[in-house]
Amino acid sequence: MNTHFLKPLATVAALAMSGGAAHADTGLSGTWRTATYNGDYAFVRFGPCSGKICGVVTRTFGPDGEIEGGSLGKTIVINMEPVGGGQFEGGRIRRPDTGQSAPLKLKVNGGTMTVSACLGPLCRNETWNRVQ
Repeated sequence: MNTHFLKPLATVAALAMSGGAAHADTGLSGTWRTATYNGDYAFVRFGPCSGKICGVVTRTFGPDGEIEGGSLGKTIVINMEPVGGGQFEGGRIRRPDTGQSAPLKLKVNGGTMTVSACLGPLCRNETWNRVQ
């Protein structure tokens, strides 16, 4: 799969280089559609992992429809923790094809989520939408 949908967040990273408690409070659980980049996007399912929250790619899409392979099944968001007010911090977003990662903050507001990856003063913000 062409992983262009992750490149905006992964670019930030490149410039620098089953617990219920954490999961129970969240509006984060479920499946989210990433922002579209060059026609590519993915569905990422969030759920508990090792006492924190992680996101795994469950479906991938290109301009011509659904595609198999590439990022499918890979964990791209790791170690998120709720900090209150629909916000999650402490984790990282990982570029599936290189393994590079960047610190990540998430803010859930109903059916939308602001995804912010930063390295130093350089940040990239995207809006992801809830699928289910």
